[in-house]
Amino acid sequence: MKVAIVHDWLNTKFGGAENVLVELAELFPEAPIYTILYDPATAGAAIAPGRIHPSRLQHLPAFLRQRPRYLLPFIPRSIERFDLSGYDVVISSSSAWVKGVITGPQTLNICYCYSPMRFAWDYWPRYVQEQQVGPLRRAAIHVLTSRLRVWDYFSAARVDRWVAISHHVASRIHKYYRQPMKAISVIYPGADIAAFKPQPTEKEDYFLVLSSLAPYKKIDLAIAACNRLGKRLIVAGDGADRGRLERLAGDTIEFTGRVSDSRRAELLARATAFIFPGEEDFGIAPVEAMASGTPVIAYNRGGLTE
Repeated sequence: MKVAIVHDWLNTKFGGAENVLVELAELFPEAPIYTILYDPATAGAAIAPGRIHPSRLQHLPAFLRQRPRYLLPFIPRSIERFDLSGYDVVISSSSAWVKGVITGPQTLNICYCYSPMRFAWDYWPRYVQEQQVGPLRRAAIHVLTSRLRVWDYFSAARVDRWVAISHHVASRIHKYYRQPMKAISVIYPGADIAAFKPQPTEKEDYFLVLSSLAPYKKIDLAIAACNRLGKRLIVAGDGADRGRLERLAGDTIEFTGRVSDSRRAELLARATAFIFPGEEDFGIAPVEAMASGTPVIAYNRGGLTE
């Protein structure tokens, strides 16, 4: 049986979806991996470079590859040009795009879905509000996103089997793509809980946020709470929202940026509690916190409730 894997991006820092991709790559060691953009410096050595086949957008200048929002009109066509005709099974590891690859009638397209296209559906119109652009660019975003939404809906029909990372995501697949709930399987993403253990020493007096720093993560709520209560908060992670969050932070808030795996495990084990204020599709970091013997303070919605 010939298997291929397709994944949205391999040019950003590794997160939960990329960790799942690594597991899929180990399960199917002969499978090539197709992706929209690839950056060897970011992807590291987790997957052999010879297995990775980026789209034609890889040939664009670096300043465009680093700003994928400018490439949105061209992404659908780029993934539709992948030649997957020689495979029996295609596993699309998708949070937005690659479920829309075109496969032949003999090929089974299994989509492991982290989320429907978030900025086009459940995160709309907050996505537009956060762009902080003028009226002309705002109007262009509305037009472009409307077209992408149509493509996204109809390309979902190319999937033969849906697998969601949580029942929360399954309900959104049902909502936006009109797939029957009984046709959607749920397989939770793996978490390497063996790497996280409770510390024999006492907890330290700090709360912890460990996340990419994006507006939808709602880290500002954790900062506001700790500002008001005068509690120490360590924010580990990096992202586009860091500057705004640092401006909101008081004297008791500390930003560490990205941390190593060993430092991550240490911070999780020693924290008084882990704060998870956003609505997430699943949430691997809270699983790691609980494996570390640390309680989780979280928003009671989304995949985390499972």
